[in-house]
Formats: sequence, C-alpha cells, structure tokens
Amino acid sequence: MKFSLLTLSVIVLLLVPVEAANLHGVIYNWENLEPLPKAVIIINTTPEQRFVTEDGTYSFNLSPGSYTIKAFYYREGKLELYAEENITITSNGDYVHDIILFPPLEFGVEEPNVEFPSVEGENGFPTALAVGFIAAFSIIALVIIKLIRSKRAATAGREEIEEMQTGESVKIVEKELPEDLQEVVEILKKEGGRMTQKELRKRLGYSEAKVSLLIADLERRGIIEKVKKGRGNIIFLKEF
Repeated sequence: MKFSLLTLSVIVLLLVPVEAANLHGVIYNWENLEPLPKAVIIINTTPEQRFVTEDGTYSFNLSPGSYTIKAFYYREGKLELYAEENITITSNGDYVHDIILFPPLEFGVEEPNVEFPSVEGENGFPTALAVGFIAAFSIIALVIIKLIRSKRAATAGREEIEEMQTGESVKIVEKELPEDLQEVVEILKKEGGRMTQKELRKRLGYSEAKVSLLIADLERRGIIEKVKKGRGNIIFLKEF
C-alpha cells in the first residue's frame, strides 16, 4: 500500500506542469531598424538553446535566473552583425527583450557552428530554378534600392536649391554649429558615428541635463538620431 501511494505521488508530481517565463522579442538591423530574418540567437541555458529567426522574431522558455544572449547575423558565410546582452528573469511571466545588432567592434568573437538549410533538388544539388529565382530577386532588389536612393537624392537636391534661391538653406554646415554641439559631432565621428548616450556623457564631462539638451538640439537639426535601447539610448551620427 505504501509503495502504491509513493508511486501515485511521483506520478502526480510529474504531471504538474513546470512553469517558466516566456522571453521573446525582435532582432533589428542597426542600419535601418528592420527585423533580421535568419539571425542566430543563442542563450546559455543548460542545455544551451539556439534559435534561427524566420522573420526576425525569437522566443525562449526560461526558468528564473541570469542569462547571456548572443545574436549573430551572417551574409555570404561571413559574420556581419553581432550583439551580446545579459538579461535576468526574476519570475514566471512574459518578458519582451528586443536586440539591435551592430557590426562586431571587437576581435575574437566566438562564433557558433551553425548550418543553414539550403535549397536542394532531388540529388542534393541546388535546382536551377531556385538559383535563377534567387539571382533574379537579388537583381530586382538592388535595382529598386538604387531607384529609391536616386529619387531621394534628387528630391533633396531640388529642395536645397529652392531654399537657397530664397536665401535659406536646410543643410547644416559643421563650422556653423556652436562649439559644444561641434564637440559632440567630433566625438561621434571618432567613434565611427555611433555610441551610447552614457559613453558620450563620460567623454564630454558635462552634466546629464546638458548632454540631454545637446542631443535634443542636434536631433532637432537633423544631425543625429537617438534610438532607445534598454534603459539607455544609442546616438547615431547622420551624414550631412
């Protein structure tokens, strides 16, 4: 009888569902803030979990604890974008954590061994139809991008000429900026055109309030773009 009760208790415990938190989000490209399909997401659970995005979104079921998320994006077999972030799961529930991928700035990034599925025919070789479709699609995409860029450049040129004829110009010349704003631009240039607001404040040595005012002024002038990331901001220097 005791054995039967013990067995029944074990079965009941096994049948009780194990609760876990749902961590999910979107993987973005830093250049255009568009979701990245076929990005590789790795989280250091035991055992390790991996996820390859279809449309730029990912999802993991996790127990409470601290984790490190690594995200990779490859183009033609070469690592192009990368991010590594820490996240803490305090309780069961729904957690949203978006990740922005940047070009890897440091050397020695440990890359995962990932095999991407390929388009294959019956004999294991890519079919001519699939290869032709991919090539045609790539050419069409390049043509569309060039047309859009040309149209934008032509529109911007016309607007600048029209405003110059009326005695005004929307183009901001660096030498016309106040000294403190020009200092911010120079720092961003030296850092490759992007850095966090926290790092920028350390470099400038100004108060948090003044740095916020400088960033707002440059953003209003169309010289920088501020992107929210976690609890902080990333500042991007636009071309002008």
